[in-house]
Amino acid sequence: MENKPLSLQHLIQFPASDQSQEEHARYRTVLALHGLGSNEQDLIGLAPHLPESLLWISPRAPLVVGRNAFEWYRVKVIGRPDPEQVLSALETIDRFVDEIRSTYPVDPQKLFLLGFSQGSLLSMCYALTHPSKVAGVIAQSGYIPSHIPLEVDEAAVREKPFLLTHGEQDTMIPVEWARASRDRLQGLGVDLSYHEFQMGHNVSLDSLAVIAVWLMERLA
Repeated sequence: MENKPLSLQHLIQFPASDQSQEEHARYRTVLALHGLGSNEQDLIGLAPHLPESLLWISPRAPLVVGRNAFEWYRVKVIGRPDPEQVLSALETIDRFVDEIRSTYPVDPQKLFLLGFSQGSLLSMCYALTHPSKVAGVIAQSGYIPSHIPLEVDEAAVREKPFLLTHGEQDTMIPVEWARASRDRLQGLGVDLSYHEFQMGHNVSLDSLAVIAVWLMERLA
């Protein structure tokens, strides 16, 4: 569907099972944040593997890497993103969240973040700092950088649903970083589901099956 002019270029896809788009309908929503070097067409391609009742909104990161390739913040050293750039990217996402909630028929109580790699990092950081704005997080092949000074809302984030999936053979973001993020989230008392798979820095049918079950449980 053609998107409306918001602060980020984006794609929007209404639930396949609901063609009526009733004026006052509100939809359970996935906000999909792609990884470095990708674009808004990437993660929305996962929609056929996940519950069909979801409204998908997939923004394009604002920084150009190459032809049809974008990123949320510049990367010089993998694992050590510049704190100011990450915090700026979180502000960009927060502004876009406010925009989609006021522009599209998003159910504000059922807005899930789904990220991959760089988008996964931002999804987790955003949920830790703005937990009241999201119903849960699906973080694929990402991690929480320990050197970023996040103002975590520890009271509100307690029991917030997080699903982390990661490849044991990931050579870009080592699985040890995901395990450290798992431990940090457990320490914060979130409702955590953590899964490792025999894969690299990617999504697999097995990881999508776990995500589908996790979402169905929270959409019921």
